[in-house]
Amino acid sequence: MTLSYQLQAIRAEHGPWTAHNIELGKGLFTIAEGPPDRAQQRALLYIGLSETFLRRSIRSLRVLDLGCLEGGISVVFAKRGARCVGIDVRKSHIAKAEFAAKILGLSGRCNWIEADVTETKMWQRLGKFDLVICSGLLYHLDGLDIVPFLRNMRNACRKQGIAIIDTNISPTPQDCVEGHDQPILWGCNWREHESGVNIKQRLSAAWSSYSNDNAFWLTERSLTNALVFSGFGTVFKPLYPYHEWGHQARDVWLALPGPSNPARLPLRKDPDPRPLAHPGL
Repeated sequence: MTLSYQLQAIRAEHGPWTAHNIELGKGLFTIAEGPPDRAQQRALLYIGLSETFLRRSIRSLRVLDLGCLEGGISVVFAKRGARCVGIDVRKSHIAKAEFAAKILGLSGRCNWIEADVTETKMWQRLGKFDLVICSGLLYHLDGLDIVPFLRNMRNACRKQGIAIIDTNISPTPQDCVEGHDQPILWGCNWREHESGVNIKQRLSAAWSSYSNDNAFWLTERSLTNALVFSGFGTVFKPLYPYHEWGHQARDVWLALPGPSNPARLPLRKDPDPRPLAHPGL
């Protein structure tokens, strides 16, 4: 059976690739030859940031890829020798990721898990990781799921590990989320599904949430506050190198495990009460 035939068979059973354009062989891609592969571009950025902050070879890393979609980011890390665990709630995404890893000879370095990242039981069997990647996932979560999710991310990081959060944010504090044992989080609401959508329809919406109709996009200040409250001790935003989207509402943040808030600083006020410009201007 030719590789092209195998690819067509996977597409027929699980649908076309919609996000990760992985080259499986010379001139044969999961989507089509030509389109730029954002997953690879982002993965290379994450690799560079990991090497800078972890000061270790990628080959020595254990990587957790949350909301892995079709596996493109993990595949790039696995090609560099990392051991990767990719998690996604959609069976079709996992099947495509498994297929790509197998074709590329990376099955021994990639473990794919079909699971919901908001379920606590899933996290209990994962173990610890040097690098935890949350890319294109956080802004699909319900507001009350954000802090528990970030706590699980923190607990999955090794002591000398790092988390990378690549997410959309809200440029202004339009709405807030108040929950038990967490700070007030500001941002904006985002509609993921219309009311009454069934599970089959949710799963077919490949770039949307699974269990929640509405998601919450944090402001940058509330994202920082949520990370610190969840146990991360330091939060960075790299300005260079970078991966630039076609809008200003998405960027990358790095979070290092605690001790949480070692300087005993209060969480940053959100909404920010300060004037936008220096008073002398």
